[in-house]
Amino acid sequence: MSDWRQTYMDKLCTAEEAVQSIKDGKRVLIAGAASRPEHIIKALIANASHYRNVHIMHGLSSGGEDYCKEEYAENFIHESLFASKSTRKYINNSNVTFVPCYYYELPHFFRDRVIPINVFMVQVSTPDKYGYMSTGVNADFIRQAVKAADVVMVQVNNKVPWCTSPGCMIHTDEVTHIIEYNEPLPTAPSRPFTDTDRTIGEYCADLVHNGDTIQIGIGNIPNAICECLMNKNDLGVHSEILSDGLMNLWKAGVANNSKKGFDKDTMVACFAYGSQDLYDLIDKNPAVKLQNSERTNDPRNVARCRNFTSINTCIELDIQGQVVSGTSGLRQISGAGGQLDFVRGADMSFDGKGRSIVAFTSTYEKNGEVKSRILPHIDNGSSVTVPRQDTDYFVTEYGVARLKGLNLKDRARELIRIAHPDFRDMLIDDFERRYKVKF
Repeated sequence: MSDWRQTYMDKLCTAEEAVQSIKDGKRVLIAGAASRPEHIIKALIANASHYRNVHIMHGLSSGGEDYCKEEYAENFIHESLFASKSTRKYINNSNVTFVPCYYYELPHFFRDRVIPINVFMVQVSTPDKYGYMSTGVNADFIRQAVKAADVVMVQVNNKVPWCTSPGCMIHTDEVTHIIEYNEPLPTAPSRPFTDTDRTIGEYCADLVHNGDTIQIGIGNIPNAICECLMNKNDLGVHSEILSDGLMNLWKAGVANNSKKGFDKDTMVACFAYGSQDLYDLIDKNPAVKLQNSERTNDPRNVARCRNFTSINTCIELDIQGQVVSGTSGLRQISGAGGQLDFVRGADMSFDGKGRSIVAFTSTYEKNGEVKSRILPHIDNGSSVTVPRQDTDYFVTEYGVARLKGLNLKDRARELIRIAHPDFRDMLIDDFERRYKVKF
């Protein structure tokens, strides 16, 4: 037995044994999305009565966040980096708070102890013959967290794919606790997209050129956009998230990454979140490169991408072009994530050909009432994600509006033109009162 194998056996323990090393008042950072070590987290919650004021920090998650409940207020404090569907309902609890940040900052925050962390938990693959384990579906701040934490717990799961990127690698020597537990990886929920989603997708596809490098998110509209891009050629991928839609473009040969310039011939993303098919695609695939969020999201790196097109969505916007993507009034819905990173990276593009698109349905339903996403003023208490100076293209099912270079009156006219017809009169009335001119 080689040295690393002996080290592995020496560090092998149960999840129940591992979580007993967590001390009161310390901060536990948990890897996000499909890298969450659910088995260890369950043991952490089961041990709650032994803790006081243990801080739990993470971003995107998909369930199992009982530590957010008020009944654990004396035991856990959840510090959210990105609210998810399963955590946003807890944001206003006494023991839950939100940390405003840009995604690309997090490796620096942990490395330089802007946010000190004591414990890091992550899910990994089985080790290779050299004692390395791969985080498989995530590289966002993995290496920085491993180096910064005093305690590193890994859940070894044979369902985790092997990503060949250095940013995903953790050696047995670097961890303190090894817990073996196999379970399916969390997958992102999906549903068929609508005719409205497809219409938006077609408008967006018209703005994407052959040979462009694209960034796109996850959800119905992004998936519809990806399907509408199937007739393009030589697309590249440089994104925060690697999704099923992007996977399908790669499988079809549309996203061959041959003209990227920066990280040519590889699909680059920070993490993957989607179906099991997506995770299978990553396994030992040299065409997939997961990198930390400094590399993927820093606008200075995004600007190096050739013919870069950023495509994101939003919750609401006003007729000045201010975009809200993380909140609804005072309610935290998600976070800034990387949207502004990519918008600014596109604007800073070295080749001067970058474009950013915000694509969204013109309306949404809340408590049985249909509401417009385009508003005279953003909702009271909402936090602006993308300032009006940065916004470029907007797309709804009613068309495309480009705001770059336009004055406030013309910006408003363009946005009202792509608003839902049922709300245009309201928007026009506000426009004419505000600007003292006819629409």
